[in-house]
Amino acid sequence: MPKKEFGQHFLTDPRILRRIVDFAQVGAADTVVEIGPGQGTLTRELAGRVGRVVAVEVDRDLIEPLRKTMPANVEVLEGDALELDFRTLAAAPYAIVANLPYNIATPLLDRFVRARLHISGVTVMLQKEVADRILAPPGTKAYGPLTVGIRHYATVRSGFVVRPGAFRPPPRVHSRIVRLEWRENVPDAPDFIAFVGRSFSSRRKKLINNLASMFPARHRRDLEASLEDVGLSPDVRPENLTPGQFFALWQSLEGGAR
Repeated sequence: MPKKEFGQHFLTDPRILRRIVDFAQVGAADTVVEIGPGQGTLTRELAGRVGRVVAVEVDRDLIEPLRKTMPANVEVLEGDALELDFRTLAAAPYAIVANLPYNIATPLLDRFVRARLHISGVTVMLQKEVADRILAPPGTKAYGPLTVGIRHYATVRSGFVVRPGAFRPPPRVHSRIVRLEWRENVPDAPDFIAFVGRSFSSRRKKLINNLASMFPARHRRDLEASLEDVGLSPDVRPENLTPGQFFALWQSLEGGAR
């Protein structure tokens, strides 16, 4: 019986399972980590295609049935994905392929990003609304800190939409598959991610007004000059900047007072 506290919606449609593994682009030489295997439908599909699967399950009632029924190349681990060290979970590099619980998807994505040097790629099913935010182009309502934060580190490939009827019990929302492919030579920049979040704190305001609150010691003309340095108008709003423009602006501002 699916448990509401774990956000369990078990994927049962075999056609969707095959399409997920196809989209993940994994093969016989790969190790895959799956978060929340549930009843093991995706796990079995993965096990038939890859060399090794490490399936991490938090629900103790599901662990023994999984261990008894999974193929020999599947290791079932008991654990909370939000407490795992993804840098040591499996021999690197490994891929993540999972139907993520909706209620913890965003913090899990953050953990994947931080462990990206050990993860070859990420293919996950998300609530469609969350996936659409990650994929949103600048200038749209869905575009925001999550978009910029993920796409600073990764190129995001849009997969297919999954209807509620593919699950048991059916969720109240549609889902979408996405694949993250890491950009090369991008250093960790937690201060930049915090800067982006604060830049969107009042998204109806011009960005210059948010910057004035963030950098109270800077003269407004200096802030306008930083915008102009990266080719932006002083009238620009935060949702109109690309991830690259955000990073260039942050670098300009963090370069010190003029």
